[in-house]
Amino acid sequence: MESYRRRDRMTVATRHAQAGMTALGFVILALLVGVVGLAVLKLTPMYLKNMRMSQILEDVETELGGQSPTPITIRQEFGKRFAIEDVNLDTDTVKITQSKDGYSVRITYEERARYIADIYLVVAFDKQVEIQR
Repeated sequence: MESYRRRDRMTVATRHAQAGMTALGFVILALLVGVVGLAVLKLTPMYLKNMRMSQILEDVETELGGQSPTPITIRQEFGKRFAIEDVNLDTDTVKITQSKDGYSVRITYEERARYIADIYLVVAFDKQVEIQR
């Protein structure tokens, strides 16, 4: 009976000795959190710009919808909106094609951010709206 008690005492003592995190474990955890945190910091401005682009597309759609716009007026409106919102994107990235009920406007672009050394984070965005005549 005594041997069982001694074995239980050893596991309790061993369990207390192994509680906590080692310095190596902490360094590895901090490294992983740092790598993910850096990626979030690099990607956040890209997604904020994408949200502004989505808002610009929706605003142009509501403003020009039903007014019989031409591709030239649509492109001019995007140029104005890009200047107001301080979006560094060429108006040639706006593809305007005629559709059945008006014009289909599509913006396709990709953003790159240097991550670590020669590793880049690349995000491609593709937004489309339909402007009715």
